[in-house]
Amino acid sequence: MDKIRIVLADDHRLFREGLRRLLELESDIEIVGEAKDGAEAVDLVLATDPDIVLLDINMPLLDGGQVIKQLKLKKKSIRSRFIAITAYDDEEHVTSLSSIGINGYILKSSSAPDLVAALRSVYNGESYVDPKVAGKLLSSFQKRKAEQDVMLLLTQREKEVLFWLSQGFNNAEISNKMILSEKTVKNHVSHLLKKLGLNDRTQAAVLAWRMGLVQASERADLKP
Repeated sequence: MDKIRIVLADDHRLFREGLRRLLELESDIEIVGEAKDGAEAVDLVLATDPDIVLLDINMPLLDGGQVIKQLKLKKKSIRSRFIAITAYDDEEHVTSLSSIGINGYILKSSSAPDLVAALRSVYNGESYVDPKVAGKLLSSFQKRKAEQDVMLLLTQREKEVLFWLSQGFNNAEISNKMILSEKTVKNHVSHLLKKLGLNDRTQAAVLAWRMGLVQASERADLKP
């Protein structure tokens, strides 16, 4: 039976040793090396060519992302696959790591069965995201999708008012920008708050930034 050959990279010795003892209980897993920092991890991966590199995101000398970048620079074709083991469970970290070539994402607080499942899944060519993180990503996706759907309810004028509102302008200033009466602007603000289910202008401004309306301000269709 072929074993899954693994390199462990983590700067905490006790944690690393605990992982080794845990994984050595599995008959299909073999630890071929350990690294205490990112630079050592790069050298070790190049020397042992493991199936999987199980690495911490925050390590001395080179972090997890830099390790992967260095390996890709030093070797044109990297056979090894990478699993990040970390305490971070937010969407931003998962997305940024995925973009540089992480194949799996497991939390340090996860159970042994979850870790082993991650290793086997990634070894078999699949991607793996810790169940706790996956739940957050799904909730975040559903929230953004709901917000996007609600934004479709706004008229073009209301979107323009929302944009200027997000820039911190008051009704009088927006009326000057859009060449509308102040009363009309006030009505637009009232209508868009109602449609978006928001209580005040601050919430509207936050939503505008989150939805990318502010970043899209240079598009011709958002210019008043």
